[in-house]
Amino acid sequence: MEIDIHLRGAWRPCAVVEPTTDEQSIRGAVGVRYEVGYAVEHLQARDHRALSVRLPVDLSHRVLPQWPSFLVDLLPQGGARRRLEKVALGPLSSWDLLHRGAVNPVGNLRVRPGAPRLPPAYPGFTLEEMIERGDAFVDYALELGATVHGATDTQGEAPKFWVVEDEKGRWHPDSGQLPFPVRRHALLKFPVPDAGPRAEDILWHEAVYQKVAAACGLRVTSHLPMFVGGALLVPRFDRRVVDGREIRLGVESLYSISGVVDSASQSLRHDQALVELAQCVSDFEAEFFEYVRRDLFNLALGNRDNHGRNTALLKDVDGSIRLAPLYDVGPAILDARAITRVMRWDGESPAGEGWRDIVERLGIRFVEAGLAPPSGMFRRAVAATLPQLSALPQLLKDSGADPDVIERREADIARLTAGLRSLG
Repeated sequence: MEIDIHLRGAWRPCAVVEPTTDEQSIRGAVGVRYEVGYAVEHLQARDHRALSVRLPVDLSHRVLPQWPSFLVDLLPQGGARRRLEKVALGPLSSWDLLHRGAVNPVGNLRVRPGAPRLPPAYPGFTLEEMIERGDAFVDYALELGATVHGATDTQGEAPKFWVVEDEKGRWHPDSGQLPFPVRRHALLKFPVPDAGPRAEDILWHEAVYQKVAAACGLRVTSHLPMFVGGALLVPRFDRRVVDGREIRLGVESLYSISGVVDSASQSLRHDQALVELAQCVSDFEAEFFEYVRRDLFNLALGNRDNHGRNTALLKDVDGSIRLAPLYDVGPAILDARAITRVMRWDGESPAGEGWRDIVERLGIRFVEAGLAPPSGMFRRAVAATLPQLSALPQLLKDSGADPDVIERREADIARLTAGLRSLG
């Protein structure tokens, strides 16, 4: 399987990944090697030019006992996998899923597609026409393959479409092979049917939570998600348009940088994720501060869907590596699927207590990894966040949250605030 990378505004061959056994699942052994010419040009790169921060560019031929975790970022899962198998009229192996569903993913990597198929001419849609999901839009999107088939931040159950706006203000499904200039890239996200009667409210509150995060100084996209007619239009942070040229940034999930291949059987703690971040981001103190504050807000706002693919690294073309803007945040209390908090701290208490123990255990984990304990940074992040936590109920109200959401968060916010004050 040939992997392409998007650099300097164009796709180019980068690496080859191939199974070394008959095992077709993510647990199967694989060989990984960079193309020789590419490796010589970018030797030792770990940034946006590499497959992963765990696989710096070199001339070796690696044989791995299971898939490299960056490949799992590209693998369609959940509803995306079911849609692909429905089109294929039967189950697909993990390798088949990659071939079919990783030709236009998040980030700057892709499985090399077959011969390009230019889309038929179409004048585009208004935003309202897309949101109504009329037959013309859905049929056209499916024909182009512009439904979201898999990527770091878009593997869940909500119906989603990659979309772009052209220079005339018309919208199109994004197949990754567009014959016209693009003004902006976005993800069009619809309510999850399985989330229950308040599925649309969850999307509304995703936009609300982004407003709250921006007001509190967390890292968000320059333009916030927009709730329109029952759908959410989410700006893409991995695409830029510079002088009419598309620039794709690298994206890698926390699972990938931590080497987690099968998240169903291999858990990831915040402590481990931070140790991994310390060894690859450009400014660890800044990213540590952002990471801790995000999780405090997750606890306060009830965003329990915090698995390792709902946080990612953004690898910019200047070589910097940092946390991507916040995404996929919402109140799990409205979700009928009883979502539980996935990533936790060592020593975390369900009652919001034990923060001294959490800081101590985090320090031990860092010392074991040969790193300086981050206790002081943790306390500074808490000190900066505490005043904002106390103001959250009013901020939620000002941002448009439903009164019942605010009421149900107040007790947890008070409990969390009291627990954090125990740090002094």
